[in-house]
Amino acid sequence: MSFPRVSAFMNRLMAKFAGSPPTPTGATTDNPLDYDKLVHLDAESLAENGILPAYLVLLPRLKQFAPAPIEVTEEIDNDELSYSVRAGGLIFQILEVGGQTTDCWERATVAFFEIVNANLSASSHRFYALYGGNDLSGMFLTSDEVAAARLALKKKSDWPWLPVNMPPHYGHPADM
Repeated sequence: MSFPRVSAFMNRLMAKFAGSPPTPTGATTDNPLDYDKLVHLDAESLAENGILPAYLVLLPRLKQFAPAPIEVTEEIDNDELSYSVRAGGLIFQILEVGGQTTDCWERATVAFFEIVNANLSASSHRFYALYGGNDLSGMFLTSDEVAAARLALKKKSDWPWLPVNMPPHYGHPADM
């Protein structure tokens, strides 16, 4: 289960004890992203049979932009150590048979965002990733909000991004 307000609270609490100013939670003129709307996902959790549970938690927010979300099902084989997800006629293989997949976090991230965004074809919003790995989060944004965030945020690694199945960064705007 995702608790975005808890993470924002913990960030503010850690900043307070470290003597730094608290991290802004709402959109500001310096940063147009409203972190109160951030959905914490964690790529490791998604890869460990967590795509469907995360999708179900996200559904109430998703229904604000897509009134008839597509059905998502998982195929988990604990004996063969494989994990795949089906959605909208597509199959996403997250963990290959034998569990030897080295990029399952990235595969799960790409699959989750592709599934959510497949619901948003008629919407002005897309579900963008923020950060990655254990800090992976998502936020529904318009293209104007993404453009404003990219202008305001100095580090490319802080920019909203759309995961794609292209190694090595899978769409993440890594700082060069």
